[in-house]
Amino acid sequence: MAVSVLVLGGIAVIVFFARLSASGPSTAVGQASYPFPCLATEGTAQHIHPYLRIVLDGTPVTVPAFVGIRNSGGVACYEPLHTHDASGIVHIETANPTQTFTLGDFFTIWRDTYGTALIHNATVPVGYTVGELLGRSVDARHEVRLVVDGKPSGAGPTLVLNGLDYCSAAMTQPPCFPTAVGDPYPPILVTRYGTGHTIVLQYAARGGS
Repeated sequence: MAVSVLVLGGIAVIVFFARLSASGPSTAVGQASYPFPCLATEGTAQHIHPYLRIVLDGTPVTVPAFVGIRNSGGVACYEPLHTHDASGIVHIETANPTQTFTLGDFFTIWRDTYGTALIHNATVPVGYTVGELLGRSVDARHEVRLVVDGKPSGAGPTLVLNGLDYCSAAMTQPPCFPTAVGDPYPPILVTRYGTGHTIVLQYAARGGS
């Protein structure tokens, strides 16, 4: 039985790294470009799961899997801010109990992992500022909106993600299940901020809904 578990575990590791290689970044993007030091394993001092949705001209944009995760010489490299799947759930998993992360940090890590995104069959740069979202620029007819918990926010890329956990232990279905189950850690985050927070980025016509 123990041997079977070890074999299955080994297969899982092989599959994990194969998935990283299959959907990983361009070789032109180097590991050193990440904004935070890589972790050999996911940190446990903070464990938080913001939920990010992006909509361009009414069309949802997929946040890709493995943002901030790389396989370098068979050794995993985890940014403390990363994704495991394409659900839109962002994982904050760090060894620093007080470190904060922003929405801008996530876009930097996304850019450093993949460089570009494919939207409407077009390759666009990964980026977010108050005047630009994934290659779409603000103009006389269009704006970039940040909506947090259903309310417009002026924080832009400086939006702090640590208090915006979406998932809880009671959630047993996507987007939290299966990669983001459980309450945020440390437990005081639940008391202070609760869960169920949503972050929506939109590029849309001015004055539209």
